Amino acid sequence: MSQIEVVRKISDYLHVNPGNLSLNREKVITRTCSDSRKITGFYTVVNSLGGKYKSVEEDCSIRQWVEYCNLFVNPSGSNKAHQRLVYEELNSYLATRSYFVGSCMSLADVVVFYCIGGAMEGMQNIEKEKYIHLCRWYDHLQLMDNLRQGMSLVDFTSLRIVR
Repeated sequence: MSQIEVVRKISDYLHVNPGNLSLNREKVITRTCSDSRKITGFYTVVNSLGGKYKSVEEDCSIRQWVEYCNLFVNPSGSNKAHQRLVYEELNSYLATRSYFVGSCMSLADVVVFYCIGGAMEGMQNIEKEKYIHLCRWYDHLQLMDNLRQGMSLVDFTSLRIVR
């Protein structure tokens, strides 16, 4: 999914008007708001849609994951070796957690969910078994209709995921 598609999905989930989304000359996402303000950069655009956090630590942690998606998840599209490394990192991180930041779903989870959605749909069962923690997390989130927004349900029935 492109950055523009990800931002549109996030804005739909948050019930926020995304304004006019485009890529500037440097291929950086830009949001033009209704008052003609321009917001540039993936994190800045995403944060402008719904960045209200409980603490500075939460803000920093969410920013870390949004930037991680921008730098590593989105560019990994056609490079299978790079994709595997990203999924291994995400899987390892989720081995001891239910969510990316804190004990409940945050903007970080929403961004990661949309950034890896297409790849999860195309993953074979043997690959899913390698990333059991990532699959557990994804399966939990995909069951929320308002988050999935018509995306296909990924089949995890052959995996032994503890719910």
